[in-house]
Amino acid sequence: MNLRLLLLTGSLLLSGCEQAPSGVDTLSTYIARLSGAVEMAAGPPAPNAHWEPPKATKSVIPAAEQISLIDFLSLSGCELQVNLGRRNSQLGRSASPSQRLLLDLEFMHLAPACARFLRDKGDVALAATLEHASTQRQLWLPASIHEAVLAGPEWESFWSAPTSLDHYPQQTDSTIVQTLTQLTRMVEGWLGGNWMASNRDFELLLSELRSGDGGALLLAMDQVAQQLARASELLARTDREKPLCPFGKETARSRAVEAVVQRFFVGEVQPWLVTLRQRKELLSAATAALEAPLLDVQPDQYRDWAYRRDTLIDTQTALIRNHVGVIQQVLSRCGGV
Repeated sequence: MNLRLLLLTGSLLLSGCEQAPSGVDTLSTYIARLSGAVEMAAGPPAPNAHWEPPKATKSVIPAAEQISLIDFLSLSGCELQVNLGRRNSQLGRSASPSQRLLLDLEFMHLAPACARFLRDKGDVALAATLEHASTQRQLWLPASIHEAVLAGPEWESFWSAPTSLDHYPQQTDSTIVQTLTQLTRMVEGWLGGNWMASNRDFELLLSELRSGDGGALLLAMDQVAQQLARASELLARTDREKPLCPFGKETARSRAVEAVVQRFFVGEVQPWLVTLRQRKELLSAATAALEAPLLDVQPDQYRDWAYRRDTLIDTQTALIRNHVGVIQQVLSRCGGV
């Protein structure tokens, strides 16, 4: 078993081209075969955890300084008047966080020119009111972006678990990564003072988030954690209660376990884990880049969820190595290393 275990350990770091035949089902098959080989039942699987981000709470962004009707009428000749008209309409007052964000961005973009126009007319007080209102919106811009993007229904859909993993992640592509990258550039531009925004482009990017596979990734990672823990526990319990090689020499059971590990773990589970890791690296980098500029305004609930999410995603390699270590330990009593 020495050579095979060395190959097993080393292959964890390879990015092989072989595709897993049946995704997460290979883990279930592996455990069933392992259970038969050791002649002991595996423990029951734990229920799937819920990995969706926390629901959006009531907005913590205070209302910006209001412009009176008289002041509004005094804005004739400013493009900003149209913006305020939309914001104060019935539709504007019930607008989604993403639409409110777009209105604020437009306000900040148009406010300087309107303030100059008013000062030239001698209306210094109203110009100062506009500038103050713009400053308020700038201060709350990161929180407004968080509400519109990371607390929005599209982001929740991105992280929602599918009903089935099928052959995930074999059928994925880079489209959602490109969407995340474009959205990140947009957010960084706004936070950097470029408040130009395309309503259509922003809403389209948000809509594309709904088709993202963050939830599938988390469900797959959750399954890996649970099933590898079951497999490791089964082998450890076998070693305690019904050792494979009680007299230090190979047995029919130990040879059966070697065969199961080689065929099902190395041959089927590992190739799937490699593709899963590759997908994880793509999505993790893209989501981290989107979240990074907004870290300071993330609510505690969101921050706690993101920490649990990242911990689950980042522990896969350690889980695999731990399982390999258990295999080595159990079979080392059969004359191996």
